[in-house]
Order: sequence, then C-alpha cells, then structure tokens
Amino acid sequence: MTGVPLSVSILWRPLQSDSPFDETVAIVAVAIVIGAMIWHFGKRLQTQFQTEDAEVVRAGLMLVLTSVVATVLLARWNATNEMLSIVGIIQYGVDAGVRVLLTAVLFAAAYTVTRVLKRLLLGGKRSASRTTSEHQRRVTFYVSQVAIYIVAVFGTFSLWGIQLSNLLFGAGVLGIILGLAFQNTLGSILAGFVLMLSRPFEVGHWVRIGDHEGFITEITINHVRLRNLDGEHVVLPNETVGNRTIINRSVEGKLRHRVEVGVDYEVDPAHAESVALEAIEELDEILSQPAPQVFPVRFDDSSVILELRFWIGNPTPQRKWRAVQAVIHGVKAEFEAEGVKIPFPQRELTGRTEAGGFRVVDDRSSEFAYSERSELSERSELSKRPHE
Repeated sequence: MTGVPLSVSILWRPLQSDSPFDETVAIVAVAIVIGAMIWHFGKRLQTQFQTEDAEVVRAGLMLVLTSVVATVLLARWNATNEMLSIVGIIQYGVDAGVRVLLTAVLFAAAYTVTRVLKRLLLGGKRSASRTTSEHQRRVTFYVSQVAIYIVAVFGTFSLWGIQLSNLLFGAGVLGIILGLAFQNTLGSILAGFVLMLSRPFEVGHWVRIGDHEGFITEITINHVRLRNLDGEHVVLPNETVGNRTIINRSVEGKLRHRVEVGVDYEVDPAHAESVALEAIEELDEILSQPAPQVFPVRFDDSSVILELRFWIGNPTPQRKWRAVQAVIHGVKAEFEAEGVKIPFPQRELTGRTEAGGFRVVDDRSSEFAYSERSELSERSELSKRPHE
C-alpha cells in the first residue's frame, strides 16, 4: 500500500481480516470517518458558494457514500438475495443488518431530495417575475420536507414489518384527541395556510387589520406580527386575521389621499379650483402621475367645500403626513396671494316678526336703561325694610 496515507491504511487493515464481524466494524468505521469529512467539506463549501448549492452537493455525496457502504456490506454478507426479497415482498426473518442498511439509504435519499427542493424553491437569484412570494416558497419547502420524511418513516415501518393498519388506527384516534385539545391552535394553523395561498399582504406592507394599523413584521404558520404606528408590536392569531377586514395600503405602490378646504360664497368656485390645483401640482411630496385633482363636493354652512385629491408613492404614514402638510401650506399661501378667502364659521340670526324682531339699543339708551333698572332696584329694597 505504497503511497496510501497512514490514516487510511490503518483503517484498511481490519478489512483484510477473515472475521465478518471485524470486517463490518471496519467498514462502518471507515464510512463514519468519510461521512465526517464530507460533512466538514460541505461546511467549507458554504463559505464559497450559496448555502443551498453546498447542501445539495453534501447530500449527494452522503447518499453515494451510504449506497456504496450498503453495497459493500451486502456483498460481504452474501445477502443480495435477502435484500431483493425485502425490497420485493417484505418478509420476516431476514437479517437485521440488511434492514438497517436499507433504512440508512432511505433516509439519505430523503435528505438529498429535501436539499434539492430547497435549492429549487429557495436558492438562486430572486426574480420579481415569480408568482409566489418568498414566504410562500419557504412554507412550501417546509411542508414538502415534512411530507418526504413522513414517507421515509412509513417506508421504514414497512421495511421492518410493522403493521401500518394498526399504526394508522392509533394515529387516527390520537389525531381526534389532539384536534379537540388544540382546536384553536389548529384553526390558526389552517387559517395560516389560507393566508399563504391568498397572499393579502407580505412582510413590510402597511396594512389595517380590523382596528389595528401598522407594518407587517412577521408571518408564521400560527400568527401575524404587526408593528403599529405607536411602535407597539401586536400579535394577531391567523384565525382572527382571516375574520377581519384587511386593507393593504402598500400592494399598489401608491396611495391616494384627500384634503378638504372651504372657500367663501363670494369667490368663483372655478377660480378657486384652478388656484388650488396650481398650488399642489408642483409639490415634490406628491406624484405628478396620476395627476392631482380638485373638485367641489358640497355646500357647507359658510363655504363651498373643495376636495383636493392627490397620490403619494411608496406609501408610508410619514410620506402621507408630509404630503398633507405640504398641500395645506401650499394651498393656503396661494389662496392668500390670489385673494381667495377661506371663511370663518358664520351664523345668521333672524327674529320672529310676531315678536317684534330684534331691537338694537345704542350705548346711550343702554346706559339709561341700566340706571333706571338700578333705581327701581334700590326703591324695591327700601320698601322691603321695616319702618324705624
């Protein structure tokens, strides 16, 4: 064995032994060492390539190693026929070592398939043209991973001759018990799958869910976490989210807002509209397309109400209020420059004719009336005093 490393030659020597047990132990030991080296090599690959690519390579090497070790041991044990009978009809009395090898190969294959799925669903460059969101792909991967391992577990049960009918019956009874005990939790989980498929919002969106408004920070299979405008984090069960009205202010990438302003009845409404529109068209805080609009919407007590409609891009509460502030400042300044009056609230009082209407009293008359009332009051007080 000239040129062979010392560590490999030391591991190889027991393989030349005549004892089947010693050979098996030696082969398993060599396989463990090589498996550890492959695992370490996969860690090194993650520093140079994408994690998903490195995991696929590592899983493939582990599957190849497991298959080679299983083939070598089957050849050493002269158990090829037994392996074929296990794969074909699953009969009892076959050597347990063959079952162990096939179980290892089965789980290695399951691990490899899950790594390939992870590479397909989560790896590579993110494309804006994908119809599914990052969260949906991640959930799809986790569900697929669980399903693959469940298949591997049931395959192992069949491999070892365990009756699946009894197991499924017990699992059904246990499922009923767990379903009754965790009814609310399971309801939230099912509602979570519905939310993932319907995609009403994503992480980072500005939404209103029922009475709560804020930004989505986390979406899990059980709950939705929302940071409201006061900086508080609100955790909403998925079942609650599904039963509430959801308003998404981010999904379109723009948001329309309205501001009302009143103008005096003596002002020409068309002139006021053109002045207001000119005031907001050049503002940097609002979008030029779609273009802002100004419409008269109703008659108020003291004014004609104009509604200013404008759009903001990449909507957030901060952008919204900055735009509102800019619109109010701009319109007020332009109205003052053009002489468009924004009236104060006014009331018109009318006296009833049969009651004589209102009588306006000047200052002199009011002073005379006051002195007369004072004199009458003094006389009334003196008349009430007893005679001394």
